[in-house]
Amino acid sequence: MHLLVAEDNVVNQKLMTRIVLRTIGGCTLSIVNNGQECLDYLASPPEICPRPDIILMDSIMPVMDGFEATRIIRTVPPFSTDVQLRRTPIITMAPPGLPLPLRRYVQEHDGLLSKPIRVSHLKRLLLQHSRFQPQHVPGVGMVMAPVWSPVAIRAFSGPRSRL
Repeated sequence: MHLLVAEDNVVNQKLMTRIVLRTIGGCTLSIVNNGQECLDYLASPPEICPRPDIILMDSIMPVMDGFEATRIIRTVPPFSTDVQLRRTPIITMAPPGLPLPLRRYVQEHDGLLSKPIRVSHLKRLLLQHSRFQPQHVPGVGMVMAPVWSPVAIRAFSGPRSRL
């Protein structure tokens, strides 16, 4: 599973990298510093910038915030016409006291991850929105492996468009 993390704070970038790599094996990350860099990343060829399975988007960043970047991804071509990108979940990362006018934008996102980040909440959101499931690999621990079995597809409780 490949995650794209849009986060402007270097400490939070390192923390997110450490949390993901230590708790969810088999994941890779790409980190960008703001919404504009996120759009630039997504506009790049997949050979250069691998397509993310999930985007973790900070809500408040310089240059372009996460709300504006999400709006563009969901509504403006070429992003909105990319079938794979249209199905990619965007989880917003927001401070605990997110102002009420900004809360309405969270509805455009597929999930909300409150800061400070709790590992259990992050893992739950990643499992809920991914097309992967945890599997135990001897000597490695838990890794995320693709889910393609009919049993797993029938058990999926989210929208069928996410499969």
